[in-house]
Amino acid sequence: MGCGNSKPETIHDPVVKPNSQIDTNKTSNKNQNSAKEKNDYQLIDQHARKAPSRLKNSAEELVAYLSSVSKDPRMLARGFFVWSSENIKYDVDGFFGRAESAPNDAESVMKNGKSVCEGYACVFELLCSKAGIPVKKLSGFAKGYGYSPSKQLTLNTETDHAWNAVQLEGKWYLLDSTWGSGHLDSETNDYEKKFDDFYFLTDPKQFVSAHFPYMDDNLQESQKWQLLSKPLSLEEFNKNLEYSPEAFKIGVQAVSHTIAYFEMKNELQMTFKSHEKEDINFSSRLMYKEGNWLTEQRNATFGYQENDVYKILVHPQKPGMYQLSIFGKLASNDRNENIPHVLEYSFKCTEVTDKIHEYPLEYKAASVEKCILHEPRRGNLPSKTKIQFRISAPYLQVIRVMDTLLLKQGTTFTGKVTTPEKGYDVTMYGTRGDEYSRTEGLYNFHTV
Repeated sequence: MGCGNSKPETIHDPVVKPNSQIDTNKTSNKNQNSAKEKNDYQLIDQHARKAPSRLKNSAEELVAYLSSVSKDPRMLARGFFVWSSENIKYDVDGFFGRAESAPNDAESVMKNGKSVCEGYACVFELLCSKAGIPVKKLSGFAKGYGYSPSKQLTLNTETDHAWNAVQLEGKWYLLDSTWGSGHLDSETNDYEKKFDDFYFLTDPKQFVSAHFPYMDDNLQESQKWQLLSKPLSLEEFNKNLEYSPEAFKIGVQAVSHTIAYFEMKNELQMTFKSHEKEDINFSSRLMYKEGNWLTEQRNATFGYQENDVYKILVHPQKPGMYQLSIFGKLASNDRNENIPHVLEYSFKCTEVTDKIHEYPLEYKAASVEKCILHEPRRGNLPSKTKIQFRISAPYLQVIRVMDTLLLKQGTTFTGKVTTPEKGYDVTMYGTRGDEYSRTEGLYNFHTV
């Protein structure tokens, strides 16, 4: 058994309501108190990361070492979680069959420092048992590496992941030390070590977004380990979107399309929003799926924010299977860094009538300035033709297309522009200053 989490990806990710158990609001104690908890865990985290290598040979000595900082069960469980992330590497070669798989028993994993999810879960189970902390190793289905919403899981499907439940102060909690340690990169098939404490004592309503326990062919008993008052069925787990840790952290919610797989024709409009008071900058990427190959479809998506929702238009260029990744980060986070993956869809396009459709290329400034391009929304414009341009931009004072200034009325800019001959770029620029100020690129078109 081994399931590498491939979801923390970045980009330079008929309407059915989701089950109420999947909660994207930041209302849980886990999220509200995350800053305080990180501070509380600082000492045990540092101690776990500085553990001498000789402790790999003895679970008893490792427990004694961590107990010297705190004997509190919660702190010890945290120490075990952090120690695993620092000392166990995912067995990528064994997982892909490039080498003999490393053993998964706890003692071997501790000594060798290599395993898949089964080994991570066994180590955590052993350490908790040595410390006298009630613990259970769980197994079931996970939406990790290789998972596709278009392939429905059934009770006859082989389970592919293992994690743990731990009892603290009389209450059971869920954690996944494998995914807390890092993930498999779905593009390179390499392991990326990256600690993520989202998977330590995760809110069950969020944990079930990607984990479905199923053990000993006993569904009813296994569902209890979702730790929910109303457990999900496997059918609901199949349908529901998987929200990434980043999606929960910033409060992303899918509004229009809340199931992971669907069918569509021609063009699709999707809407998303945030539970936060501040806006999220979204982006998207469409990939055409052919067997095990994914090919990026450029200029096939177009996004803009309107009122309190973000809208994404999707227009495939041909029928077939597609993967749509949604990325997002808080607008206040203006650092020049990659945008984390937050949601992912699979869909089948059954019909395309406009096979040469492309959306305009959107530059970063268009999103920052909250622009809404009303027309044209085609990236390929007819050459030597007078085209109507209309855009809303609440913060900009001047917008021009090539050398033509658009007329400003309130927050809307309009004007007709004659396109050049075939094969030229047509760029829209904007500025908060006057017409002589430096402008930023907003959208780019090309003539055909």
